[in-house]
Amino acid sequence: MKGENVEVSREAIATLAAQAACQVPGVVSCYRSPVDSLASRVKREFVHKGIKVENLEGTYRLGVHLRVKYGTDLPALAREVREKVREYLEGLTDVKVEEVEVVIEDVEPPYP
Repeated sequence: MKGENVEVSREAIATLAAQAACQVPGVVSCYRSPVDSLASRVKREFVHKGIKVENLEGTYRLGVHLRVKYGTDLPALAREVREKVREYLEGLTDVKVEEVEVVIEDVEPPYP
């Protein structure tokens, strides 16, 4: 409704971003290595479900950490994840996404 301000939590932003990223073919899951997760806690960064969320004066910067399928075209996957996450978040919320950084944390090995 007009005149109402709705605040979206960082947890909700991370959850929506993870949902969008996981819809891209080649993405196995949003994933943050245990070492990186510990480092994020020490640095006091907000990371939820493999998504790093920073709020900078009304705009958001996201770090999307992924586990992907072996043989995936990584540059194409990164472009598609960036577009999908930005469109999904901006379409469902009033947040402005300034940047989506895609980090490939792990590659799922091929199975015989």
